[in-house]
Amino acid sequence: MPRSSVREDLLRRLREHVAVAEAHPAEDYPLDVRSVAAALAVSPTTLYKYGFNREINAAEQRQQENGHVSGSDIEKRSFHDQVRGLSQELEKEREHNKALVARIAIMEANAARLGFDPEEMYKPMLKPVRTVSRAGATGGPAHRGHQRR
Repeated sequence: MPRSSVREDLLRRLREHVAVAEAHPAEDYPLDVRSVAAALAVSPTTLYKYGFNREINAAEQRQQENGHVSGSDIEKRSFHDQVRGLSQELEKEREHNKALVARIAIMEANAARLGFDPEEMYKPMLKPVRTVSRAGATGGPAHRGHQRR
């Protein structure tokens, strides 16, 4: 399983902090880039670099507009924002898949153009012949540099 990126980890921490901050008054949890950067123990430049300042500004706007909104409404809005983010991510993945399908179609067309059967590309690779042991045999990659000419 690959490691999560710094950006994804920071985005997760930012969204958690923003969700808590929106439920409290601006005096207790200020939502500006410098305050959020201090709360997350990162540089404000990092937040600007990843474009999180827009999300912070939007959260600050919601915090000011909804100073009297209940916690459940804020939670619903947070879930709605998560769904929107995941939908955008899904759309990006769909575009990526379309690009891969187009690339495979080009490979098949090139195989046919070069005289190969495109269906041959989908056959599984044959396993190597292992009926004879090659242990101790010279001429392998480790010995090629030591051959005399």
